[in-house]
Amino acid sequence: MARRTHWAISLLVLAAAFLASAGPCQASAKSGFVFFEGTQYPLGVVFIQGEAPGPTVMIQGGIQGDEPTGFLSAQILAESRVLKGNLIVVPRANVPSIHAHQRAVNVDMNRRFDRDYNQFYEDRLARVVRFLLSQSSAFIHLHEGSGFYDPVYVDAQRNPTRWGQSIIIDANTHERLDLARLVNSALSEINSSVREKDLQFKLFNTRTFEPDSQYAKEMRKSLTFYALANLNIPAMAVEVSKNIGALGWKVKHQVFATSVLLRHCGVEIVPPHVDADEIMRLHERDHRVKINGKSLDGQALALPPGGTLKVDPGSAGKEAHGQVVAVFASDRQGVNLVDSPRMALERFQELETRVDGRKVSTTSVRFAGEMPPPLPSGPPVFICWLNGKAVQVKQGEVLHAVVGDQLLIDGVLGSKWKEILNFKGYAARPWSNDGQDMGWEIILDPESFIDKYRLPGSRKDVARYQVVRETVGARPASFFVDIEPRLVQSLKLVDAKGQSLNVHWTSGGEMPLAPGEYAMADASSNGPANRLLPVLGNRPLKTGEKFRVESGRTQLLTLRQSTTFAGLGAMTIVPAAAHKSAEKVAAKVEAKVEAKADDKPEGKSEMRAEVKPVAKLAAKPVAQASTKPVAQATAKPVAKAAAKPVAKAAAKASTKAATKIADKPVVKPVGKPAAKTIVKAVAKPETKPGAKPEAKASAKPVAKADAKALATAKRLTANPDRTEHF
Repeated sequence: MARRTHWAISLLVLAAAFLASAGPCQASAKSGFVFFEGTQYPLGVVFIQGEAPGPTVMIQGGIQGDEPTGFLSAQILAESRVLKGNLIVVPRANVPSIHAHQRAVNVDMNRRFDRDYNQFYEDRLARVVRFLLSQSSAFIHLHEGSGFYDPVYVDAQRNPTRWGQSIIIDANTHERLDLARLVNSALSEINSSVREKDLQFKLFNTRTFEPDSQYAKEMRKSLTFYALANLNIPAMAVEVSKNIGALGWKVKHQVFATSVLLRHCGVEIVPPHVDADEIMRLHERDHRVKINGKSLDGQALALPPGGTLKVDPGSAGKEAHGQVVAVFASDRQGVNLVDSPRMALERFQELETRVDGRKVSTTSVRFAGEMPPPLPSGPPVFICWLNGKAVQVKQGEVLHAVVGDQLLIDGVLGSKWKEILNFKGYAARPWSNDGQDMGWEIILDPESFIDKYRLPGSRKDVARYQVVRETVGARPASFFVDIEPRLVQSLKLVDAKGQSLNVHWTSGGEMPLAPGEYAMADASSNGPANRLLPVLGNRPLKTGEKFRVESGRTQLLTLRQSTTFAGLGAMTIVPAAAHKSAEKVAAKVEAKVEAKADDKPEGKSEMRAEVKPVAKLAAKPVAQASTKPVAQATAKPVAKAAAKPVAKAAAKASTKAATKIADKPVVKPVGKPAAKTIVKAVAKPETKPGAKPEAKASAKPVAKADAKALATAKRLTANPDRTEHF
């Protein structure tokens, strides 16, 4: 009996030792967020924090709308159980192109990553994608390509110019990353599940860095190249073939290939088990959409002249990773009524419902009464929607708006003409610029408009544009739109006791808060609060969502335009105790300096001698408030912010604080220096047990780093991402 007891205790000790060596475990946590919500281009993202620590890998599908395998695979992967590491999943990166079932709407979004463009909605999406990618240690892009890639010419469908059934990389090796080794080590396992030899995946190196590569010109604008060249993280694309007709087969194998690649990058998942039939049922699922309370089920829909169309998409849009639903009027193809209000000012014939770009129903429209609605006396009256609210603007009047506002010009009240209304400086359809901007969503951003059409506004900082009626045969008329900069005055927070706290917004300044739990309740600015997006560290905050302020830990709170993702400044959240102690010490030192100065004879001053001790003493208490690196990092930016103008202090404090708060900066510099910085911080060998992981990360110059390429999975595991990302 004693022997059995001793044996059982030994097993328990071994099990405890094993669990301790494996690191802390926790239940995985999943959350979703929709960027650009309420616009024509919503971007749903799913964040999954794994049960055990590890690197963060980003998966994206749907950047080109005619590739359904990619977005269905990403949707399934967003339901995975993550055992180790973290996932950022973007299932449908380009919703308008999915609605249209086209590769591109304005421009190919996967060719907008060679610089920060600002012309089309695709460029705003690209900003967020780069922001998410900056939090990641590796990237997997899900695509469909034509034919079957083969390094040698076999026939018209199987040759080096085809993309299907391949795993694409931009270089075999880059810096200290061995991409070819990573992919080749995964390929044998991936292909073991593909019975048909002709359908097995092959490694496709586009050699994007090399000047003689036939793919370089296009691929240097792509997202995988951006990730590799600018962020120095492994990036690969999993391409299934468009020539394979079985959608369920393609999704199943793309999900499996991605899960294998994830494991080789240090992230372990258990994806949902789905067979080919289940995938097809998912893709063909219908959604009951209603307009003005009536289901669009093929029966004729009666609309009152001048009435507003109110669309209820049903269950669609409830999940950040779910299917997308659109309703299009026959006279405005491409404008989704689910996300865009409309009045019945002109006749149209029918409404079409699409789910993930697949047509599911068509409903004819009849008008219950004479069209158009009665014409008012006097000059023409323009009907517009500003941030979802209907407004009337008369001939020659000025519509006042703020940068980032959402404008839709709906028509002219009581008009019997087929109206053409031209917003000068904006092109709704750049491929066919016929001057018709009526009915299209216009995000008011002067930086994206044609500058020569900008007119002097009511103030120097206000941009004015003219909307001109160019309808053939109709009486000429116009109105103006004045766009002023977005100005934020204060933020309203609510603490754990339900008490409100108004915080004055000063970009570059500090926000002292007592440790505890808070929620972002509101913002005071010269525009609607829902056009502002707060980002805490790397995490976007919903209205009412809670966050914690912890003793000894600073955090960076950034404000962005919710419709463009352009930055509006940042403040550093400082625990109130640390903030007060730093202020108290600084005041004591300042008094000491003044006392010494008073004791000195005239003509002599020890101010220069006292400046250094003041800076050191003022910074020291803040650094000592906690032994964490984040708290230490705050001392310098705070000291500099006090010594320099607010604008310069904001830039430096924000950059330094962001670098220390998260594993990687919110926005990374472009070019070689960025890549080298990441190599120093991330691409180092694993440290010995018990050693500090980042103590000597940058002790050696990059040039002296070991030239031998590290195994990529080892490199990633050595520096797992922190939980602040979620």
